[in-house]
Amino acid sequence: MSTYFAILTEVGEAKLANAIALGQTLKLKNLAVGDGNGNLPMPVRTQKALVREVRRAGLNQLSIDPANASQIIVEQVLPEDVGGWWIREIGIYDEAGDLCAVANCPPSYKPQMAEGSGRTQVVRIVLIVASTAAIELKIDPSVILATRKYVDEQAGSVLVHADRQLAAHLAAADPHPLLAKRSYVDEQAGSVLVHGEKQLAGHLAAADPHPQLAQRSYVDEQAGSVLVHAGKQLAAHLAAADPHPQLAQRSYVDEQAGSVLVHGEKQLAAHLGAADPHPQLAHRSYVDEQAGSVLAHSEQQLAAHLGAADPHPQLAHRAYVDEQAGSVLVYGEKQLTAHQAAADPHPQYSMKEVATLPKFNTSKKLVNAEFVQQEQGNLAGLKGIAVSRPLVAGDIGHALYFVNDDITVTLPRPDSIANGNIVGRRLTFFGYATVSGTISPGDGAFLGYDVGSVASLLVKPGQSLSVVATNGSTWQVIDSTAEMGRNADFASRLLKDGYQPLPGGLIMQWQTISVPAATTGISTKDFSFPIAFKEAAFGCTASISGIGASPDSNAFVSAMANSINGGVAQSNYIHSNVSIFIISIGK
Repeated sequence: MSTYFAILTEVGEAKLANAIALGQTLKLKNLAVGDGNGNLPMPVRTQKALVREVRRAGLNQLSIDPANASQIIVEQVLPEDVGGWWIREIGIYDEAGDLCAVANCPPSYKPQMAEGSGRTQVVRIVLIVASTAAIELKIDPSVILATRKYVDEQAGSVLVHADRQLAAHLAAADPHPLLAKRSYVDEQAGSVLVHGEKQLAGHLAAADPHPQLAQRSYVDEQAGSVLVHAGKQLAAHLAAADPHPQLAQRSYVDEQAGSVLVHGEKQLAAHLGAADPHPQLAHRSYVDEQAGSVLAHSEQQLAAHLGAADPHPQLAHRAYVDEQAGSVLVYGEKQLTAHQAAADPHPQYSMKEVATLPKFNTSKKLVNAEFVQQEQGNLAGLKGIAVSRPLVAGDIGHALYFVNDDITVTLPRPDSIANGNIVGRRLTFFGYATVSGTISPGDGAFLGYDVGSVASLLVKPGQSLSVVATNGSTWQVIDSTAEMGRNADFASRLLKDGYQPLPGGLIMQWQTISVPAATTGISTKDFSFPIAFKEAAFGCTASISGIGASPDSNAFVSAMANSINGGVAQSNYIHSNVSIFIISIGK
């Protein structure tokens, strides 16, 4: 059985059978897609809806399969601006909203533009039906998109129809019966011209061709009347005793101005002659009198304050302060003398010796200096390791050195050494005299170096290495001068073409390249360094490592850097290509 298929539902089968029996059509309207709630659903005839529908819209096309007349093809175009879900199931609904057909499909994610990607996607279902004539597409053309294939087919049909219509139009005896022929138009134009000339001649011969317009003599007569009337009106205006009765005459304005001045001078004279022209304001004599009273009262209050036996009863007298200070000093000296004379002035910090607690003890008991030293950053002492053995609790906090060669110290899991707090416990190994030693993790333990784990580390004479427990199973190297090649700053590639970072930031690189034979003059070959220098390439040196033909005593090779990424090599050897070994220095 196929994994992906389409079927009619029970409702769809019933409606199609009824449409065929009654000679009607089943009107399919919408197509819905769903995500199957995250799983691929199997279509069943009893379905009434999709498992989980995510979008429903009108059909774009319903057509009969040109390769099989008993199959119909149903299509819908999903535009770019919809999506954000998976398509695993498809349903076809009629105009009544009933699910008539259902299908599943390979899961396909439909993105939308807001996610940074979008596409137009066509969903297509092929159905085998009893009668393709009984199925009808019901659409709203204003909201339906068309596929490019549909548009191309329709455009082809339109072009064929247009070509046929144009051929029939051009072959017709009179393709434009509603339009006048040229001969008829010319005949009518001649008649119009003759009639127009007759009308113009009659117009020009008339005594008054424009009876609605005033003649020039009438206009001149009226203009003269208007001028005469205007002259009479102006003369009467100028001769009138008061041509502007609404405006005040100059004599009236002057009279009113004089009255205002006389009244203002009378008011000012009365104000200046008044005994108290500003009764709301205090006289200067009153202000001086009040100021004198305030000063006299203040002086009386100050004199009483200064003459009082205790003007500040809330404050302590100087004598009382001195007395109290003396008492405090005497009491303090007595207390200090007693404290210094006491056999144990700090009984809560006993001066008696106490036993050293076991390593990793986290209780609240008193501790001595020995326990503090072994538990803190200072090393508790030195220990020599004479034979290969596992690390023990007594080694924690010590500096360990190797007494003999070929000794291996095995690091067990930190949580197997003691039951106390082991995280953060530290020990140091160092190469003493001319003896080297190896450190390796035991069963279930890990030895971390930089960002990875290592199987073992070799500590040579003059080198040191410190590890700390970071959890119950891991010892992590926190500082080391052993196996510096494992340090990220000195990571190298020791191959034919390789590099080696050095202390101070210097990088040495080497490689071998082949330079073609020099046909004329000098042959060149660009090359790239195994890794790019970080800041600058200081220079390159080159030597011949191989020649394709017989040696040439006059052959020379050279190389120079032209960037932090690479450079150019040169050779004048003319017989064959030359292999050049290049060493480059930079930082």
